[in-house]
Amino acid sequence: MSARPEIDTTPPTWGESLPRLAVKLVVLIAIVFLSHFVIDYALSWAESLPARAEARAERLILLAIFITYALLIALPFVPGIEIAIALLVLRGPEFALPIYLATMGGLSLAFLAGRLVPIHSLKRFFLDLHLVKAAALVDRLGPMGPAQRVRELQRSLPRKHARFALRYRYVGLALLINMPGSGLIGGGGGICLMAGMSGVFTPRIALPTIAIAILPFPLFMWFAGNSGLMPWLPA
Repeated sequence: MSARPEIDTTPPTWGESLPRLAVKLVVLIAIVFLSHFVIDYALSWAESLPARAEARAERLILLAIFITYALLIALPFVPGIEIAIALLVLRGPEFALPIYLATMGGLSLAFLAGRLVPIHSLKRFFLDLHLVKAAALVDRLGPMGPAQRVRELQRSLPRKHARFALRYRYVGLALLINMPGSGLIGGGGGICLMAGMSGVFTPRIALPTIAIAILPFPLFMWFAGNSGLMPWLPA
């Protein structure tokens, strides 16, 4: 039986890693600024619409707005909730269902895209940050299936928290998506992307979890708008 090859987790020098980290940071900042520009542009569309959009051109504009919103919310660190609130304020509870479906589509896209990204791509990022133990853990997790990864994480993480966090990881995913200030840790898109990359979340459970996690806000806005709890919303 051949011995397992030794894992190379030698970090690069800071002179090598800092330029790569700087490029990643610049790209991230550019995405955030571009997303804000697109959000403002989409809102200018929404503000120009009449109370009831029945013309074909107006329906196409609405469709473009919701597709844009779904794509934006799939991106890490993009506060898609801004456009969701603005659309609800502009058009009231009639937009609750489209916003829910667009949010579900965007976060599901982020999760499924994460599953296509090899977990080994995180190794270089951790090494650039000189997080040698994290890079070694990624190397060990790479060839494993979901169940094996869960067991390895339980073994590697502090015992006090590992079993609880991993056993209830889907509950944790839902709480992270709804957590105030989640934009600081990647927003809904970034959280779902990392969940997909981790390989410990299966789509048949993760996608229904996302669907339930994002339901309270549009459901509340629909109920509040139709019951008169928020009279400033359009009827």
